[in-house]
Amino acid sequence: MVVDDDECATINGSTTPTVKASPELTESMLKFSSQSASNFFLPPPTTYDEGDKKSSNSAQACALLSELNPDVNGYYCTVPSLEGVDYTSFLKALMENPPTTSDDAASATPKKLLVIAADQPSTVILPISHACHVHSIPLINVRSYGLLGYVRIQTASPYHAITEAKPAHRIPDLRLSAWPLFDGLNKVTSSVMNLDEMEDTKDHSHVPFVVILLQALDKWRLSVGAPVSSDIDESTSKPRYPASFSEKEDFRKIVRGMAKYINNEINFEEALREAHLTWGEGRISEDVKMVLDRVDEESFFSAAIKSEMEVEGGSSSHTTPPHVLQFQLLALALKRFLKVNDNYPPLEGTIPDMTSDTTRYVALQEAYKQQAEKDKSSITELVKSLLEECKQKSNGCDLRVTMPADDEILTFCKNSRYLRILETRPLFAEYKLQDPTSPVVSELAKTLSSSDISQFDTIQSDARDDLMSATFDPYETDPVQTPMLWWIALRACDAFYDRHQHYPGKHDQELALEADANEVYKCMVDIAGSLGLAECDFIKEHLLDQTKGKDLAREVVRYDEGEIHNIAAVVGGVASQEAVKLITGQYVPFDDTYVYNGIASTAGVYRF
Repeated sequence: MVVDDDECATINGSTTPTVKASPELTESMLKFSSQSASNFFLPPPTTYDEGDKKSSNSAQACALLSELNPDVNGYYCTVPSLEGVDYTSFLKALMENPPTTSDDAASATPKKLLVIAADQPSTVILPISHACHVHSIPLINVRSYGLLGYVRIQTASPYHAITEAKPAHRIPDLRLSAWPLFDGLNKVTSSVMNLDEMEDTKDHSHVPFVVILLQALDKWRLSVGAPVSSDIDESTSKPRYPASFSEKEDFRKIVRGMAKYINNEINFEEALREAHLTWGEGRISEDVKMVLDRVDEESFFSAAIKSEMEVEGGSSSHTTPPHVLQFQLLALALKRFLKVNDNYPPLEGTIPDMTSDTTRYVALQEAYKQQAEKDKSSITELVKSLLEECKQKSNGCDLRVTMPADDEILTFCKNSRYLRILETRPLFAEYKLQDPTSPVVSELAKTLSSSDISQFDTIQSDARDDLMSATFDPYETDPVQTPMLWWIALRACDAFYDRHQHYPGKHDQELALEADANEVYKCMVDIAGSLGLAECDFIKEHLLDQTKGKDLAREVVRYDEGEIHNIAAVVGGVASQEAVKLITGQYVPFDDTYVYNGIASTAGVYRF
């Protein structure tokens, strides 16, 4: 990584107590310095003089930032030129011999590597992008340019797996629509007498809403001439559930009618509020199906078995990262589990707070917990059987995957309804499409095979559709301030750099600035065409129009690659949050570029 304002802001956000339990985040961070830029996080360079030798920016930033968290261990490396580094070899060596501390011996947690590049031209960022793709390492590209900035995520290949997506609105996993009901839930509900015959008003107002809904369901079935739960043969048929809007309203009327004093019985208010859980689909969602479709047993077995080269002490390129293999192992066990459980995932085993007497609530809680433990045990056995099959196919070779810890399996089961993956195109593939005549891209292309680019065609096609949709939602106050337009202007500055080895605005004479703006505008038009936006009305009006488009170009030209502290702090803070997401596998990172417009203090996320 490169030490400057953006990166210091990024690491500042990543060394907080949030990642105290994940020291691998910072232990694998390596900082490069070209000793080229001033940095407001650091005192003047003269402060660092040590005799006749000046200490590098990376050394000072490493020392000062490490003070933010005593559990963080910082490392740095100073190189003469970032353009002269063989990043593929460097990352390979770093993966084989990562920096270690005395605490590492007692930890069995595998190290995770994340690369953050800040404010680097394509001559540096594209080789880094390719090296990260080859070694399946995630990359975050952070950029602050005048009043603009962006953060670009390049996920590790084949994809970034997310076990703990932590959705904002998590639907309770009560399985009221599953048939048959699991034994524990049946036992609890059958122990509660018919609510119509319950005379004790206090007891009546403390029946859990789960029981109320199930009893109301049988009443509704009788009202529509369908058999109740006790009359249905579990092996041959499934009972009816409210389907149409009118049926659901009739069901809610039955719930209201079961209450003695609806305004004084909170449990019935909860039953009405949660009535949708009675007919809600409890099977896995389409999003999870898409995740599971990306995992197949044949590819997993092939990736999980070490090759002969690895067994002999060598290394293999394009290997699937160990944590992704662990995810695939659990995902395959889940696929087998779904086949024998009517596509219902393992039960989470928790219930929401509800109005209830202690005895019934504890009994209900215990029922769900015990069923969740049974499902987890089933997943564990399926994982063991997959590992055994893997060993049988290995012909004595070692495996690159191990038995997950009990806590890992538990976490996976609890979050199996919200599994996600994120896959982005590498930067070098994106740049090749956006600016195919760039001399930097052309030079890099000599080292790439056609498969390095072609496999991302599908992602590019989807990205074009997303970009087109984004143009229908411009910044409402002033459409010119839409972040997408300014990102295209920044890319045009990069294209200018590729051809002149300096950014526009270097020479402050009026004629030179206007000439730079004209060339930047031409690059903007070419990039918009490469993105498939040339026929978009919004782009035609605000970018392809020469008057408005050149105003954008003149604005970025006057920045002369200047870096403003508050803009650097914003994009660095965003990058630090995404870094934690990528390292921990929690929450869903954005896909794939966050663009910040400091002129109007607005931002957008786009797939380019």
